[in-house]
Order: sequence, then structure tokens, then C-alpha cells
Amino acid sequence: MDDDPTIADLLTEALADEGYETFMTTQSLRFFDAVREHKPDLVMLDLMMPYLDGRDELKLMTMAADRQIPVIVVTAFLGAGNEEKEFREAGVAHIVYKPFDLDKLVELVKQTIGEPGGRKA
Repeated sequence: MDDDPTIADLLTEALADEGYETFMTTQSLRFFDAVREHKPDLVMLDLMMPYLDGRDELKLMTMAADRQIPVIVVTAFLGAGNEEKEFREAGVAHIVYKPFDLDKLVELVKQTIGEPGGRKA
């Protein structure tokens, strides 16, 4: 989930190339429904978005999910580290700052949920 289609496409394509099944949305108001529908093994989430920001989305996921889904926050918000405790409690496994190294981000996905083998990100 990233409101910037260029970044969302880049992440989706990179993970699909690695063999992960991917789903993307660029609209924060559709994010929660997409998570409930697709039941991903991992969520990659921007923090700064219109309407519902990443914090709001994390709260929704925490309240309504039947299991905790690991999250990798991918953000330009440099203050995210100041909220790390709250993010960890909400299931955030890693915080990655934009601009990011795509290869390192793919490695974080592998470290977090393992090799593709039918995994959904």
C-alpha cells in the first residue's frame, strides 16, 4: 500500500519477479478491504497517505485481523523511528526509509516471511 503508483508498481513488480503473489492498492480507503479479502502473509505500508494514513491502517488491522500480519513500513517520514515501540506493538517488523535499496527491501521480505513458495505480499 503506497499512494504513489510508481512506488507501488515498483514494489509489486520486484516481489512478483521473486515469485511472491502480490496485491497492490494505492488508495488508503481500499486497503483494509484488500487485506481482509486477500489475507496476505505480509503487508508493505506507507505512512503518509491521504484520508487514512499508515497509522490508521495499522490500528484497523490490529483491531479486526484474526491474526497478526507482519508489516514492513516503507516511508519518507523520518520521524517514524520515534514511534518504533508503537509500530512494533502493531506488528511492524521493519521500518525502511525512502529512498530505499530495492534489493535490500526484497531481502527483508525474505527474512520476514521466508522464500516465496506461495507467499502473498
